[in-house]
Amino acid sequence: MRETGVPFPLLVGSAFVLGACIGSFLNVVIWRLPRGESLVFPGSHCPACKAAIPGWANVPIVSYLLLRGRCRACRAHISPRYPLVEALTGALFATLLVAHGPSARLLVEWALAAALVAVIFIDIDHFIIPNWITLPGLALGLLISVAAPSLGVGFWDAIGGVVLAGGAFWLIAEVYPRLRGKQGLGFGDVKLIAMLASLLGTSAAIGIIFLGSIIGLAYGIPKLVIERKGMNTRIPFGPGLAIAGLVFLFEPGLWARLVDAG
Repeated sequence: MRETGVPFPLLVGSAFVLGACIGSFLNVVIWRLPRGESLVFPGSHCPACKAAIPGWANVPIVSYLLLRGRCRACRAHISPRYPLVEALTGALFATLLVAHGPSARLLVEWALAAALVAVIFIDIDHFIIPNWITLPGLALGLLISVAAPSLGVGFWDAIGGVVLAGGAFWLIAEVYPRLRGKQGLGFGDVKLIAMLASLLGTSAAIGIIFLGSIIGLAYGIPKLVIERKGMNTRIPFGPGLAIAGLVFLFEPGLWARLVDAG
């Protein structure tokens, strides 16, 4: 672990605070991006009464607790998802720092973690994975693989992952169902796999597909039973892939070790 001269507990606490602040912005992304709204204008405001939220009432996690989960102007209920996203992002930033130590690579990991948090909640709400997240992420992964492979994976590993994992997932999740006259999972999932492959490599991407499928079944089957709509039940697959992506973000070589152990 690289020495920074700063007490490590302070670094971890700072990482959590930074992550919580990024999580506050992710709440804006999660709400506005699928609706085609600007991420900058207007400023933070209550969705119910549209009153502007001052800075002191917009402190991640803390403001929600002080306001007891209600808007200061109209007293409308504020979803607990807001502090949840902030706390989750903060926890991811802090644990990634603990797991991998301070480095330039950590900045890439934080960016990917933030993107995956946004994907999880957007897909749950809207059954979409925005191109504004996956395509820049894919471009970033490929750029890093060429310009700074030490921050990600090598170029051929990134390309191999995009072609092999992304292509295989496209055939399984999109082409095969349509050949049978059924609705595919959606091309957003394929682009998500491609983004993850470009940043984490071929082996990790294959593992993400496998683990993401298991996670998807874990919450998809109960939903099928509860809603009783059969194959007409809409199940977002992106959250499973994103959660699996977070697992492999911490342990990129996990799949290779599991294969070797088997």
